[in-house]
Amino acid sequence: MNQGPSQFPASEKHRLVDESRVKRQPVGIIIERMKLSPNEIVADLGAGVGYLSIPLAEAGVKVIALDIQQEMLDGLRERDGGSDRITLVKAELPTIPLPDSSLDRVVMLNVFHEVNDKVKLTSEIRRVLRSDGRLTIVDWQARPMEHGPPMHERIPMNEASRYFPGCKVESGYDDENHYHLELCKE
Repeated sequence: MNQGPSQFPASEKHRLVDESRVKRQPVGIIIERMKLSPNEIVADLGAGVGYLSIPLAEAGVKVIALDIQQEMLDGLRERDGGSDRITLVKAELPTIPLPDSSLDRVVMLNVFHEVNDKVKLTSEIRRVLRSDGRLTIVDWQARPMEHGPPMHERIPMNEASRYFPGCKVESGYDDENHYHLELCKE
């Protein structure tokens, strides 16, 4: 039986913002590499409890946080002090329930490997991005390490961009535990 990719359990949501993650995957570096423009509209796919969404909102962009688990979205709202500056959307990827050409950027932080239908996800991302929209992918390196999903679920850095025809790689960062790709829709 073919089992789909594992999903991070909401019961472990505290691990999404613990000190070891902050050291392994510093959110400030991710945001710096994104080279955000003021007032961008950004969708954080699989936002969890807002490890990236909250700092993005603090950086001045409009954030739409999507997650399949209501418990994660509730945790994000709680971590953000009940603020409504981040729009929360319960959604099951690969479907992105947002209008065509409505986003400046889509972000996936440790999420790409979790999506079963990557072809549909690619199509959905292209649909919701504006003509010069950007895609940020940060995901697990495809090598054994203490943390992360099973090895068979990981997408190697040199293969990840191939899932996004019509997008060109603008920059790539090959970190110890994660890679980071910045793509632009052509």
